[in-house]
Amino acid sequence: MLDDDPRELDKLSRLISAYYKNHARLELPPQNLCQFRSGLSALEYISRGAAPDIAFLDIIMPEMTGVQFAERIRNEGYRGYVVFLTSANDFASESFMVGAFSYLLKPVGEERLFSTLRKIEEDMARAQLEDTVSIFVQTRQYSRDILLREILFAEVMGRKLSIHLVNGETVTFNKPLKEFAPELLAHKRFSTCHNSIIVNMDHVENIRENDAVMRNGSVIPVSRRYRDFKSRYISYIIHKPGNMK
Repeated sequence: MLDDDPRELDKLSRLISAYYKNHARLELPPQNLCQFRSGLSALEYISRGAAPDIAFLDIIMPEMTGVQFAERIRNEGYRGYVVFLTSANDFASESFMVGAFSYLLKPVGEERLFSTLRKIEEDMARAQLEDTVSIFVQTRQYSRDILLREILFAEVMGRKLSIHLVNGETVTFNKPLKEFAPELLAHKRFSTCHNSIIVNMDHVENIRENDAVMRNGSVIPVSRRYRDFKSRYISYIIHKPGNMK
């Protein structure tokens, strides 16, 4: 929780503790609620390896606004939920740009906060379910199920279809991409950026003019035919589990 007003931090802590004690599926240990009155101190906390599930951020802050803080942690790979706290309702566009889940008008009330926390729990449950979805792959040597979340991208080179995994492994077999593509593209996390390449947008780190940089450092070309890939990626990030509702 990031807010320069200690009274707001204490109030929010009490409400969140009450929710997880009386309404949530699991009780949240009190030590899991961390308060910060400046963006720099919160950044230092995250730089030490902390990965909070939810970041409650006051937008109007001295030195570093909540939006600027969110931009920093998103750029550094934070994939958790961002909920903005604001006394004005004219920051919706900024919140979309950093993949915020929601924003709460101050003074934060119990009903709206509890509703937001319930939606986050439901969103987490959906995301966990999606992470168990797999596809069946069969080659001459073996057959196996591959979890969709483990796929970085799939590409065709010659007559070979290769599936590149996050662990560095590559599964290669004979199958046209047009036969395999529907299995992947049926899931929103996958998108075509080239005639011969389908990427998992969950693993895209950055998109430049003519290519996409994956989290493992791979650079994937984006062809002119698929120039709308960037807009599709942004739309996916905004609407995926964990982002604005």
